Amino acid sequence: MTDAPFARAKAVFLMAVDRPQHERAAVVADACRGDDRLRRDVESLLARHDTGTGATGPDDLASALGRLRRTTLVHRHQDEGAIETRMASHVESRAARRLESVCIATIAGLLVLWLGVNALRGELGREFASLYQWAPPAVALIASLAMLWVARTRRVEPTALVRLGLVYEVVVSGALTGAAYFGAFEGLSADAIWLDRVGLSYVAPWTLFFTVLVPARPREALVALVVSASAVPLVYLQQVWVGLAPALPPTQFLPTFVIPYVVGVGVSYVAARVVHQLGVEVRRAQALGAYRLEARLGVGGMGEVWRASHSLLARPAAIKLIRRDVLGRDPVTTHAAIARFEREAQAIASLQSPHTIELYDFGTTEDGGLFYAMELLDGIDLDAMVRRFGPMPPARAVSLLRQVCASLAEAHARGLVHRDIKPANIYVCRRGLEYDIAKVLDFGLVKHLQDIASPAPLGRARDAIAGTPGFMAPEAIVRPAEIDARTDLYAVGCVAYFLLTGQMVFAGERAADLLNAHVTRVPVAPGTLAPGSIPDALDRLVLACLAQDPAERPVSAAALSAQLAALDLAVWTDADAERWWAEHLTLA
Repeated sequence: MTDAPFARAKAVFLMAVDRPQHERAAVVADACRGDDRLRRDVESLLARHDTGTGATGPDDLASALGRLRRTTLVHRHQDEGAIETRMASHVESRAARRLESVCIATIAGLLVLWLGVNALRGELGREFASLYQWAPPAVALIASLAMLWVARTRRVEPTALVRLGLVYEVVVSGALTGAAYFGAFEGLSADAIWLDRVGLSYVAPWTLFFTVLVPARPREALVALVVSASAVPLVYLQQVWVGLAPALPPTQFLPTFVIPYVVGVGVSYVAARVVHQLGVEVRRAQALGAYRLEARLGVGGMGEVWRASHSLLARPAAIKLIRRDVLGRDPVTTHAAIARFEREAQAIASLQSPHTIELYDFGTTEDGGLFYAMELLDGIDLDAMVRRFGPMPPARAVSLLRQVCASLAEAHARGLVHRDIKPANIYVCRRGLEYDIAKVLDFGLVKHLQDIASPAPLGRARDAIAGTPGFMAPEAIVRPAEIDARTDLYAVGCVAYFLLTGQMVFAGERAADLLNAHVTRVPVAPGTLAPGSIPDALDRLVLACLAQDPAERPVSAAALSAQLAALDLAVWTDADAERWWAEHLTLA
């Protein structure tokens, strides 16, 4: 089964499985719309789900759907152990090998530079005459041997192993500083202690070497770097305190023992971030199988969006991932994030309008995360377009708004309310030789009308106020259980207002002020902000969409589209769109 039918079958099955038995047939019939093969697949899945049976073949749709929520949230928890074990084993092996390499190199360096060089000079006996001389390198050698043993035995889980490695980095830094500074300044005058004479200790190259080879989380790496670099001024001050080094004025102490190591910390931290990010991208590319991540396009409250390419297909794609920090929160938050992400993918897959973003694939990563692949759009969102190029002529605004209505009409017919229509979630793109194609994005807050109307489960609060404050209908703010398709039409009115005037319906810096304005204030007609440029009929229609009482708004997205089409406006033609794109945007 190809990607599109597979995603479609998943979506229809997941829409129907939570419905009561007597409602399922109607839901399936409405969703399949005459597609007999799709209907048979979905009915087979429902039967298998109800009886608990299923084929085990690799192409069996029920088996593939077993990774998804509702049918197998329980199974996912059972499978998490195996998934995490495989990933942990892989990460542990890599971390252990790297720490092993660092320890072996450090042990070899100590043996050569400490014992070997002193033996060649014939000063090995003198080296062990003073505790200050042999104790620091001995500490570094013992710490390296101990760390090597821990890394090779692999008795510590990966995260703890890397953190233990950071402690090892600090210990060796202190030992290197002690080896260089203990007793080295005795009898010297302050004038003899400058950076160009005493030079840098081995701490700077050691920390950079360790950071590059053992990429920890950047924040944790930074803590270890700061503590390691602090050993240099602290050991020198200890020598001053015991009378083995002269006290230096700040103008001499800082450039000799502080500033060079601060610079070293900065360089090493940048290296830590770069290496860590590269490792994250490589792991993600491996986890997503056939998709290779190329560049991050954006970061949202829950997910990241990446430009990706398929290893076998020439078609590029956009990949949306649940961010790892979201999955790492408490179980309740994690469950809510996964449910929302899956609900978004299912909603997109169930819609076929050319003005809704198209879903290619949906699945799980090897480390238990979630992703979906969608079409990669070549264009710009309406928020960026208006802020960059200013308000648009009414004919063009109407053309784009009607395309948005086409997407919403299908969603509403399937009982779905978007709940987050705003300019940033409407993309205007070119497709082949067509221009000004509007696509509705981001169904992360989508809800089924039945779910909105049903009471929240005991102990769980419904996400009562959800949306973007500047585009929320009054009922979504004060009566969220009463929202319906007309709630999205209010947001369409806000979008129309922005396209025509370049301004929000209500201005305000604070979310609370915007929410209060939508509930208590009557908007100023857009025509008053752009006198003579907005026809009165369009002005009235936008205000109708912004009516506080849903009953006073257009009855449906299809009705709103028809009213927009009936306006006596100049038509925005394909030639107009092509000319605008040629003059204003050059895209890849």
